[in-house]
Amino acid sequence: MRYRLNVPIAVMTIVVLAAGAIVFSPPGWLPAGTVLTTAIALVTIGLYATGLIAEAMTSLVFFLAAMLFAIAPPDVVFSGFASSAFWIIFGGLIIGMSIRHTGLGQQIADRLIARLPGRYSALIAGTVTVGLLFAFLMPGAMGRMVLLVPIAVAVADRAGFGEAANGRIAVVLAAIFGTHVGSFAILPSNTPNVVWSGAMASVHGVEVGYMEYLAWHFPVLGVLRSVLLVGVLVYAFPDRLGARTETPAAAPPLGRDQRLTAFVLIAALAMWASDAVHGIGPAWVALAAALVYLLNAPRLVPARPFAALDVGPLLLLAGILGLGAVLAHTGIGEAAFKQLLPLLPFEPGQGARNYALVSLGGTALAVLTAMPGVPAIGVPLGDTLATATGWPVESVLTILAASYSTYLCPIRRRRSSLARNSARSRTARWCALRWVLPRSASC
Repeated sequence: MRYRLNVPIAVMTIVVLAAGAIVFSPPGWLPAGTVLTTAIALVTIGLYATGLIAEAMTSLVFFLAAMLFAIAPPDVVFSGFASSAFWIIFGGLIIGMSIRHTGLGQQIADRLIARLPGRYSALIAGTVTVGLLFAFLMPGAMGRMVLLVPIAVAVADRAGFGEAANGRIAVVLAAIFGTHVGSFAILPSNTPNVVWSGAMASVHGVEVGYMEYLAWHFPVLGVLRSVLLVGVLVYAFPDRLGARTETPAAAPPLGRDQRLTAFVLIAALAMWASDAVHGIGPAWVALAAALVYLLNAPRLVPARPFAALDVGPLLLLAGILGLGAVLAHTGIGEAAFKQLLPLLPFEPGQGARNYALVSLGGTALAVLTAMPGVPAIGVPLGDTLATATGWPVESVLTILAASYSTYLCPIRRRRSSLARNSARSRTARWCALRWVLPRSASC
């Protein structure tokens, strides 16, 4: 009988053994009294990284262990619940619930399907653009993916792509990655951004506005990466439009509840975009929009909205922010990084080299801890990184957004569906989705 290695269990076994070694033989560089804290943090990061148990359960394990062993004050351990980032995610979940409950998202999709472009490359570009626009409208990447993937499949059907055609794969991938890649340039659109914002405020006292963040990142992370995504998909999955199915009937006009949902959403977007003028943070705009929806149950949200609310992302966020706050409070993260710092060729004045080191380090950390773990661990190291690079803290930590949004996504180019003859060639190579999507599920 052939034995198959269970990688998550193997990794966690190594992590637990390492945590035990730290407890019984602590390294000399650890701050005094932080041995148990280090072991708990290491096991928590291992659970987040391997997904051996649900991420929300990992957060609860961390909270319980932190309180039982008193590794930090309660206001530090549970600081994630007091963060504005927590309320951005809460508001985003309610907004997404209303968009799905009222059918507004499907109404928008029906109108998009009726306007399919006539060229294959334009179709892929249009799908990516729609995904990027949805990132502005609907916080929470997984909620957008759940909404957009069935729409993308319908678009592929209407465009005449067969079951295993390159075009169908490219359209679905364009919807998934289009709404995820560009969302890193939009502050409330995914969990890592919100973790970064919350950690910046709690650790460094820096409040970053919606438009400020958008101006920093949207030209590259939003526009340029979306253009590159279109080029990669068209190259990796070449195809051409087939015979279209019948033109869908005109979508019905928006209903009363859909119009109200759209009005509140547009008002929230306007408030987010003008935060430099009124000074109200994105979290409280999201919370205000959520309250409008909740006060109009069951029209705009289900009759029991909190029973339908997925609290998993909220617990994940609170746990990650709490872990980052504990590492910053105890000084463990800074002490560990100072051991590594002499091995890294940081040098003030070497901008390109410093950028590459911070960016590649964040990308590697994202592989080990999942994307939300990068700002949770990296932001508390801001002062040390600023000293090593000679840059302001804000500049160093802004690079983290570019690092944790970088995918390690191998692509093997497929031949055109017109040239495939063997049964083997019909197998869809989905750009390592089994690797990418589970790690992005909480975004």
